[in-house]
Amino acid sequence: MKTLIKRSLGVAVLGGLAALSGNLLASTAANTTITNEVTVSFDDTGGNAQTPVTASVAFTVNLVPTAPLVAVPADINPANESTTYNLVYTITGTANGEDTYDITNNSVDTTMDGAPVFGGDTDVTLGGTTVATAVTAGDTVISVPFDGTNDGIVNGIAVGETIVLDPTGSAEVVTVTAIDESTGAATNVVTITVDSDTLTGGNQGTANAYAVALIIGEQRTATVTITTDSVTAGNTSGTHVTTTTFTSQDDPGITVDGAGVTVTVVRAALNVTKYVRNVTTGANNPAAADITVTIGGAGTDFYSSGVSAEPGSADGTTPGDTLEYLVVVENPAGFAQADNIIVSDPVPGFTSLVTGSIQLDPVGADAFVNPSEGGSDGDSAEVNSNTVYVYAGAGGSDSAGTDGPDGSGTGGSLTGGQTSYVLFRVTLD
Repeated sequence: MKTLIKRSLGVAVLGGLAALSGNLLASTAANTTITNEVTVSFDDTGGNAQTPVTASVAFTVNLVPTAPLVAVPADINPANESTTYNLVYTITGTANGEDTYDITNNSVDTTMDGAPVFGGDTDVTLGGTTVATAVTAGDTVISVPFDGTNDGIVNGIAVGETIVLDPTGSAEVVTVTAIDESTGAATNVVTITVDSDTLTGGNQGTANAYAVALIIGEQRTATVTITTDSVTAGNTSGTHVTTTTFTSQDDPGITVDGAGVTVTVVRAALNVTKYVRNVTTGANNPAAADITVTIGGAGTDFYSSGVSAEPGSADGTTPGDTLEYLVVVENPAGFAQADNIIVSDPVPGFTSLVTGSIQLDPVGADAFVNPSEGGSDGDSAEVNSNTVYVYAGAGGSDSAGTDGPDGSGTGGSLTGGQTSYVLFRVTLD
């Protein structure tokens, strides 16, 4: 009597099943069914061959969790206080199947009043499979093991998603354009079609070939939001150094940190000073100026105190002296940009505004302009009966005002180290 034993395995016996630990890359895709069938042939006592008898048994390949690859976003510098920013991480799977990774965050905070507030994604799911038939450079159809379910998704990988062939090696990024699982039940192998620009070298410049059992990992982005806290008083800036950790739900002992994103928070601050000079009678100004500003190419002196003025005659025949005010709005170097800067300066009692006297140098570049004093006409100043409004800094405009000259326009901006100058004149009654 002859006995013939035949062993039949699913195609996904990809180069053998090595014993792998949780932090090593598996060689066979998870959920692959591997079937072993035995055939026994025999004869009767008369030497007549009888119908062979078969028996089979199957097992399913487990997910072997591994740490994904994490690309850390760039540092943020400068950042503003109490402002929300997006930290976008690129995550690439290296496992032999689908796994979900929980996202947790913490930070180390220096010269900040407190920790930031984190939000955004709380987990990310990455599909994964392996190469079932060697891929030749230039191929766009890749054979992979069947995951046991004909649903157009292979171990979490769907059409339109991004996958990476050999993520820990050549790492060629491709996009899935089609999935065919029609042969899965019969052959235990299905196909994934990818965009032609990739396997022909569009990404790396050279087309790559891929051997059986190499990992194919899905690539996704995860967005963590960070809302900054306030800088501790007495400091111009502080930092939140964040760590974002990705932990496998299948094996919580497998984690990877996206560490070292430094968010440098810079305070916004303005120094405002005001000066005056007597335009009519220079002798009524002190001997030494407190500040000299270049106006129209010439230096003009202003004073913080000590200026005097002659009033007009009681009968109105002799006007009073004309005085010019200078408002200096400075954003010190090293501080964050200040936005929506609006100068509101009431015309003093016993004086009258000199029509057309408002001048603005938006960013201290000796580039004074004379905005009109009407409201909502798109320039940088407006006046009501008692108050001068100037939208200082770069880009200021009165056009946002809808109720006349009332200070409801949009102020301009000053970056750290920039200064804006505002001038206007009054006559003493």
